[in-house]
Amino acid sequence: MRIKLIAALSALFLSLTLTSTAAATKSPTPTPKPTVSAKASASAKATATAKAPVKKAPVKKKKKVVKLSPSPSPKWPPVGFKTDALGETKLYLKVPSAKELVGILSAKSALASQVKACTQFTCGAVQVASETGCRWWRVNAEVIGATSAENRSPKTFGKIVADVTRSAAKQIVTILLVTTEPIGAGHIVSNINVDCNQGDPTGPIPNTDYQVIADK
Repeated sequence: MRIKLIAALSALFLSLTLTSTAAATKSPTPTPKPTVSAKASASAKATATAKAPVKKAPVKKKKKVVKLSPSPSPKWPPVGFKTDALGETKLYLKVPSAKELVGILSAKSALASQVKACTQFTCGAVQVASETGCRWWRVNAEVIGATSAENRSPKTFGKIVADVTRSAAKQIVTILLVTTEPIGAGHIVSNINVDCNQGDPTGPIPNTDYQVIADK
């Protein structure tokens, strides 16, 4: 707060009076002395005026601008996928683990009906991808297990052929392989191979066909 001092100082007035008288007789008379009377008055006034505090303009906070970065392109070839020894086909295949499959299926509602069937029957799964894309896919696999409770040698119980629709270049597609083998029999889906087709499909898509191999 600023204080403004206003001072008023009156001028100092001095009045000087000299009086003298001439000698009338020979007897000496005191020499009149000049008398000086001085009057001085001075006054000083100080007033303080308080100014209202100056309100500062509110400082506008700059809004943080969040820059959205584009999603990074998926790694290619996809991690954990297998291809042919020479890498000539540009086709990639992976059999997901049970933990991976749970995460995959939770994000794909289109597979919900097939997942329900897998609570009763033996199922398998495979993920496929192509560098150039496919018009349609065909997956071939076998269902194998122990011959019997007494004979643990492996036996092929049936074969699966699954056809699914097109995929874009470098798109990963998850395919469920559903059989009619009871889930408690201890069978597994194995020997999976895939074909990427660019021609017209030979039947309805999607479609899964399971053929039981009869005992000889």
